[in-house]
Amino acid sequence: MFSSLSRRFTLLALLTTMVLVIPQGSALDVGRIDPRLRTHDIPGGSVDPYLEKVLEGDHEERMRVLVRFSSWPIEDDIGFAREIGMDHLCTMKVLPVAWLEGTEEQIRTLSNYRRTEWMEYDGDLDLFMERSLTTINATVAWNSWIERTPNRYETIDGSGITVVVLDTGIDAGHPDLDYGEKTLVNLKADIPGAPWYELENSDTSYGHGTHCAGTIAGNGDASAGARSGVAPGANLIGLCVGDVGITLTNTYYGLEWVYENSRPPNPYNIKVVSNSWGGGAAEYDPQDATSLICQKITFENNVLVVFAMGNAGSGDHDGSELTASPTGLIPSNIGVAATERDGSGIAYFSSRGEKGKNHTYPDVAAPGVKIWSAHARLTEISAMSKLRGNPNPYYLAISGTSMATPHVSGLAALMFQAAPSLRISDRWEDYSGDDPEAWYSNTFNRIHEIEWIMEQSARYIQPDGIPLSDESGDNGVPEPGDRGPTEVGWDGKPIDWAQGYGLVDAEKCVGIALTLQELRDRWPQTEWNVNDAIRIYEEREVFHRSAITAETDILETGWEGEFARYAQDQDGPLLVQNQSRLIWIPEHAVELSILMNYDLVNIQDRTVGDLTFVIDFDNDGVFDYQHPFLGSRLTGTKSETLPIDSEDTGRYWAIGVYGQGFKVIRPLKDREFMELRIEYTMGLRLRMDVGSQEDVVVSPPPPSSQVSAWMPGESSPDHAGGRLILEGVEYDISRVQPLPEPEKGMEKGGFPWWWILLLAAAVLFGGAFYLRKRKGRRSRE
Repeated sequence: MFSSLSRRFTLLALLTTMVLVIPQGSALDVGRIDPRLRTHDIPGGSVDPYLEKVLEGDHEERMRVLVRFSSWPIEDDIGFAREIGMDHLCTMKVLPVAWLEGTEEQIRTLSNYRRTEWMEYDGDLDLFMERSLTTINATVAWNSWIERTPNRYETIDGSGITVVVLDTGIDAGHPDLDYGEKTLVNLKADIPGAPWYELENSDTSYGHGTHCAGTIAGNGDASAGARSGVAPGANLIGLCVGDVGITLTNTYYGLEWVYENSRPPNPYNIKVVSNSWGGGAAEYDPQDATSLICQKITFENNVLVVFAMGNAGSGDHDGSELTASPTGLIPSNIGVAATERDGSGIAYFSSRGEKGKNHTYPDVAAPGVKIWSAHARLTEISAMSKLRGNPNPYYLAISGTSMATPHVSGLAALMFQAAPSLRISDRWEDYSGDDPEAWYSNTFNRIHEIEWIMEQSARYIQPDGIPLSDESGDNGVPEPGDRGPTEVGWDGKPIDWAQGYGLVDAEKCVGIALTLQELRDRWPQTEWNVNDAIRIYEEREVFHRSAITAETDILETGWEGEFARYAQDQDGPLLVQNQSRLIWIPEHAVELSILMNYDLVNIQDRTVGDLTFVIDFDNDGVFDYQHPFLGSRLTGTKSETLPIDSEDTGRYWAIGVYGQGFKVIRPLKDREFMELRIEYTMGLRLRMDVGSQEDVVVSPPPPSSQVSAWMPGESSPDHAGGRLILEGVEYDISRVQPLPEPEKGMEKGGFPWWWILLLAAAVLFGGAFYLRKRKGRRSRE
């Protein structure tokens, strides 16, 4: 009903004849109708349209299929499949599904077995392959103060939330994806049904999953935080469901693991599963096994499922043909389109929905072009990056809706941290098909509150005036003349087949989530929904410019990192890989104190090394100052206090790290990240020239992942009593208050007709009283 392909293909007459041909060599008697087989069609058929298309075309002699039977147990059903000559490969756990292999004739016979409800082709699936964080305002969300009580400021960075990356695996040896700390669990199964086993590096062939994981929650250690993920405080679980040849059964097996391991008590607090893969273009089909398992994950376990829309949009910018993957169209999932890196348009390759059918449109969009993220070495992507001249040993830039999807998954982690109460909503997915009654009566077609917030707060990307037919020049957004009635979504928001509701906005998403949680915590007797929170967030100006006033002359900041001397693929053993972090030096700054701490000797990592810091005073790429290696070699500490001239203020300084040392290599175990690596922390104190009666205002530039933000610190001994006023932005939760109820009769700005009714009643009462009084007077006369 909801699959366009199911309208295009019908089952061959072989499936609808009264007498069925039974494969030779089976135990069934030829020439009689087996009572276990159907003698009539079932509504919609039992064969997925894509499988039917494969069966009608050229195919291998034996094919693998995923078969869903009507109920548990399915031992007899598997016995029937074996009886007609099929091989049983695996039985799944959550749904009554078996993985089988057979010939076309055997598959068609099984499709007419009375307990067969649905069959899908187990074909190969596609992998849909720092400035982007600013594009979606993630850095604003991190760096915005959250005020609930005086002087209490929190950070929304995804802490406490776990995201599952269902992909080619994760190379958790990468400095940004620390195995056992950031990446809590890293599993691989060689075939569906086989036991999962633990690995530090489960992404050994492709590198796709590692890149996605870095965008979701990488801590940025290898870049001093500059290339952090969207939710750098979140945890990760890696599920490798195949290397280059991922199939439907592989991914279904992984989704089963997510379902089983996110059920209460959900020890890892899994809240999001990110999927940067998908199949060929088709509409959502509620019968598909992937649809059913995703709905169980979300509706039963409150885990958000995020999917890439696909990379088949080139040549179809006008939406004349559906190119989107059906997994992104499952209503409870979030389907993600790819924008340019700066959010100026839709990527030319991003898959489109079919114009006029808004239930096939993406939900939202995120950056997916030239996205820098974690680099898994000795993999296919790594080799391609190296051939293109990428000198960076820890990060590489690639494109695809695969790269857009992790942005949304990371944002969902931020939102779950801000509002743990977020859940499935009572709002249905957009629909403009032929059977709205069936669509809106299916409770599984509802969306999650996270999707509701993302869609209503998204920035709709405007067209550039260039026709969609000019793919070399257009920004991929339909022009006003291309849009019709179906390009209007919930609450009158614009949508289209390229971007859905538009580019996600982390600042608004987090703020609305915080508002909704506060409403539910303080006024639990009221049923608050997303639109209530949006209205209060906007009208109460919960997010606004603010300032921290402190009686101090000190600003503080700091960060953690992991220095690495990368020599594996370089000429010469002493080359160093340096890092740098930016700090803003405001006017009135007079002195900067730097303290670096690190381990000179690390027995567990088998390293011995010394670090120091370097400074680029004008951020021109050339370091102007280097603290000496000598002096504190035995303490693992470097410190320096530098005077600041007035001409060096009002600009960025870059603080970098240099090092030297060695690591004892284990030839049979250390394969990839075997270079010297030393963790360190940097602490900076900036003294300001604050007079005894003076207020000094500090106005930092907009936040960026490359910039370490200042906060007021404990005053210095020289402080004479003045104050620092540090400007910034904040989510002021104290402003969250229910809005006054509109006066009756004025809800829509209309005339208060109830006043007329009240006046008429008063006139009638007065008239009656007057007549009664006169009558009484006459009777006395």
